[in-house]
Amino acid sequence: MKAVILAAGDGERLAPITQTLPKALLPIGSESILSRQIRQLASLGVTDVTVVIGYEGHAIREHLAASNPPCNVHFVENNHYKTTSTAYSAWLAADHVRGDSFFLLDGDVVAVDAVFESFIALTGNTLLYEAKSISSPEEMKVAQDPADGHVYLSKKIATDRSLGEFVGVAVISAEANEAFFAALASHKDGYYEEAFNEIAVGHPFELQAVTENSWIEIDFVTDYLQAVRLFTETREEVAAPQVSEQVLLCPGPVMVSKKVKSALLHADIGHRETEFIEILTRCRAKLNNVYGANHEYTNVIITGSGTAANEALLSSYGPGKKLLILSNGEFGNRLLDLARCHNLNHTALEFGWTHPMDLAKIEQTIATGDYDALMMVHHETSTGMLNPINEIGALLKPYHVDFLVDAVSSIGAEALSVEKANITFCTASANKALASLPGLAFVCGKRSAFQALRDVPAHTRYLDLYRHYEFEDLHYQTPNTPAVSLFYALETALDELLEDTLEKRMQHYGHLSSLIRNRLKKLGMSFPVEEQQMSRVLTTVFYPADVDVEGFHDWVKQHNYVIYRGKGPLLGRAFQIANIGHVREEHVRAFLDLMERGFQLKQSADAVVEAAATVE
Repeated sequence: MKAVILAAGDGERLAPITQTLPKALLPIGSESILSRQIRQLASLGVTDVTVVIGYEGHAIREHLAASNPPCNVHFVENNHYKTTSTAYSAWLAADHVRGDSFFLLDGDVVAVDAVFESFIALTGNTLLYEAKSISSPEEMKVAQDPADGHVYLSKKIATDRSLGEFVGVAVISAEANEAFFAALASHKDGYYEEAFNEIAVGHPFELQAVTENSWIEIDFVTDYLQAVRLFTETREEVAAPQVSEQVLLCPGPVMVSKKVKSALLHADIGHRETEFIEILTRCRAKLNNVYGANHEYTNVIITGSGTAANEALLSSYGPGKKLLILSNGEFGNRLLDLARCHNLNHTALEFGWTHPMDLAKIEQTIATGDYDALMMVHHETSTGMLNPINEIGALLKPYHVDFLVDAVSSIGAEALSVEKANITFCTASANKALASLPGLAFVCGKRSAFQALRDVPAHTRYLDLYRHYEFEDLHYQTPNTPAVSLFYALETALDELLEDTLEKRMQHYGHLSSLIRNRLKKLGMSFPVEEQQMSRVLTTVFYPADVDVEGFHDWVKQHNYVIYRGKGPLLGRAFQIANIGHVREEHVRAFLDLMERGFQLKQSADAVVEAAATVE
């Protein structure tokens, strides 16, 4: 088997690091991108690799001569690399692979070994791609013609028709070899993907999916830093001042991993530049995965808190609609407050703090036909109660009532699929179970629902939801200056979640909450919410009798643990222990030991006082 690697470009978008170094020689750990590709190809049995060089071609020759590559390497010079593109470079390699099957690789693609190992089973024309529900204008997108099923590629494919992004790695069969190079000859001024499109009818391509974060194309400095983060096992530690770190056992903001914190140390970029377009689009695509969304859904990211997302939704969607808003705690009440603030036509259906929502009463109210939409909180953080969105979503469907959900503290912790729950719009934020930093919030919704907001007059400028959709989904930008650094933290947190998988993260949170609740019950403590109605990331528990509430919280804080006092009718009666974010089992066990010791000290002190009073 043979391979062709295209490494002629000057990588001008990676300046200044490519001023004297071709992009293919950028180091990823102990080897260059090019050496890494050649090693991976040789492990598949590739015996001959042709490298098309141009910019700093002598450096590539010298590098490979010194590195003793594990297979034969041939060089082809593209002396016109400044004025030509990938089709011309690929065409120049024709004589080295004529009549043979071969791999075709962009020289700026870094991938894990498993991506290359997937080639072993491939025989015919194949394109590698990553499935995505949201893509950027820079990406070479993949689609299939609905009429004949043929695969084609273009940067101009609309997101809702795109299957995902072409990885920049393909297999060309011996049968398609002649047709491919003939097509390249007629597309020398363009991309080699145009030749794929031309031959697809006579020589169809199969699609081979690769997983998220198993590869990256390096176009910008930010991509390179991302590759170093993803594909090197060690990373230089950044010195930090020694501080006594608090353990946050509160439901937000939450503790985050060292990787999320270190993501803030990134290259400075302008938010109107392509580098930001790329990270914005990647974050939105990964959020769609977390939301359980298909191509019918998209999302926008707003610099602000979860309340900003809710206000953007209600102030943009609500005017002219009749809303039914459910509440059984503080955050349901906050939705009602937002509706009142914007003078929306709404009805409150309140069930009382710690009380479950009455599905029969909800359906009875909806069945009147008086309402356009229902909004509710999934995880009512003021009590720790998890409300039944799937059941309510199914209940609403036959009445054609839109479903708006606040999932600020449930996304990433609980089973949530906007598609399965029949959700029209769903809000969330970064600093809860996604385990990122505060300051970014999201609204995921059906594309058709976003588009329906177009003719609704804006009631706020900063939180105009259609304006955010128009900028982010249609122009790949934000309407205002975003908190750029927080996007790096968010992407890292999303990568960690998707790598763990939501199922394993849920198991982890469930395990921690069981440790907490079992210990509390062992101590004879009780809960204001039935266990089966609790979320897996928050436990609200009544104080033992005669506990000095403020003294208890101060004592816990002195030992570097932060918990929350109860809210509303639970203030002074209950407290909350959260196991959300980057909380580990040792944190939970140590806190529970501390808490139990504190209660025992209180009992001992009470016994001393009682004994003294008896003696008197």
